[in-house]
Amino acid sequence: MSRIVFTSSIFAVALLLFTGCAPKVSKITLGDYYPKVYASSTKSILVLPAKNTTTSVDATDHFRYTITKPLAEKGYYIYPVHLVDSFLKSENLSDANIIHSIPVSKLKDIFAPDAILYVDINSWDTGYTVMTSHVDVGLSFSLIDANTEEELWQSNAYAYSYEGLDGNNGLAGLIVSAITTALNTATDYTKLAGVANNAGVSLLPAGGYNPQYKKDKDLTLTFFDIARLEDSRLYISEYFIYGNKQEGKVALTANRRAKGYFAFPVTDMNWFAHNGYSNYYITQEIKGKKYLRNRFFLYENNRPFLLIEGKKVFVQTETDGTIPFSEEGSRFYFNIEKIIELKLPENKF
Repeated sequence: MSRIVFTSSIFAVALLLFTGCAPKVSKITLGDYYPKVYASSTKSILVLPAKNTTTSVDATDHFRYTITKPLAEKGYYIYPVHLVDSFLKSENLSDANIIHSIPVSKLKDIFAPDAILYVDINSWDTGYTVMTSHVDVGLSFSLIDANTEEELWQSNAYAYSYEGLDGNNGLAGLIVSAITTALNTATDYTKLAGVANNAGVSLLPAGGYNPQYKKDKDLTLTFFDIARLEDSRLYISEYFIYGNKQEGKVALTANRRAKGYFAFPVTDMNWFAHNGYSNYYITQEIKGKKYLRNRFFLYENNRPFLLIEGKKVFVQTETDGTIPFSEEGSRFYFNIEKIIELKLPENKF
């Protein structure tokens, strides 16, 4: 049985400090992770222009140029984006905010897709120091069934490019690296968007034109637990709530960087030197409605949950979508709405 493990050395260390012992893991099949995808018969996807809430005016184009390939490799027919854009422009529709508000039924009548992909670009930030340069990208995906108008799948992705010092070759290496960084501050934004899109759809089940269509539902995913169940509450670390306690210009920044282009799904907070829990809310506009969501949570039927101890633990939310936490001395917890047990056959471990 194939398995995918999501972890990092930073994550493991943080969990060790939080729990006082080796981190626990939760296992889940792809079928249990995204049950609605397997209940549908999605073979074709209409990708709408991304809603861009950043200051980068070109971010939407970079996304559009690179989203087709990873989705097609998954086995989905993707409506050619240049033809879709040409049609939308012929109807005087160029604003992504307006396009995202078009009723699903109308898009279904025009294009006849099985599903519609909504994407929000919520980070596209550049940073420089004397010796380094980097660009951080954050994307949020939502796949909507064109027939039922239900959300089938959602994902968050993070990517970065980095040019920095390389001290592996001593002083000479530092000098050469500094000169290279100073001369080469131009980021290949198309490449960066491509790795972000790859990460964003990495856990999307195979489409109808892939030999693994509906056969990959038994693929086992393994996640390190980032919280723990106790006394009918979901306890999290202080870091989850307050982060590094340092307000920065950009909330979504990596703990550590390596040279090059890297991306991964946002499955836990410990990839990031974040500024605190409250900075990790994003607003997604789907089907003309706005949804406030937290990047560190997974969502099913628009209800947030975390995978803990082999269970889907759904937490209580406010009417506006925020997820309140409570403080008990030096401990922090979420109130639980419901728990769904995940039972994997023994031969899948």
